[in-house]
Amino acid sequence: MATIALISGAPGSGKTTLASALAAELGWPRVDRDQLYAGLMAGADLGRDDVVPHGVRLFWTVTAHLAVAGCSVIADATLYRGQSEADVRSALVSAGDVRNVHCRSALAFDRFVARGHQQELNDRVARNAPVVTEPLDLGVPRLDVDTTDGYDPALLRVVDWLRAPS
Repeated sequence: MATIALISGAPGSGKTTLASALAAELGWPRVDRDQLYAGLMAGADLGRDDVVPHGVRLFWTVTAHLAVAGCSVIADATLYRGQSEADVRSALVSAGDVRNVHCRSALAFDRFVARGHQQELNDRVARNAPVVTEPLDLGVPRLDVDTTDGYDPALLRVVDWLRAPS
């Protein structure tokens, strides 16, 4: 059964950086919801609010299809309490061995703001913090990774955790 490494955390928590490092170390493909959004905005000439429902659906579908095909996968997205739990259960749990690597950092919001977004987006991220910062109860194994200064636990320990039999 394929492993689905679901990398979660608040914007700026280090999930995309960790997901990229894990994909490079494991050789697994990476599905990045933000990249899907950007591709849909560029290719379909849609605004972010129009893209979100399509991008979310595409993220869950692509991730599940890779796993059903027997391909372990790294899937990187901010998950939202009260919404993402149902998505994980309906789209992923039957597709593979789902494991949640949850990133956290006390610097997350400052990192996000430092990227130079418009104030409206910074405000949205701040408002969403209560529903994205803490890990969700997904009913799957979870490993918390502090990304404040490197990785704790170290990258190779996360790799070993993902490779270990369920």
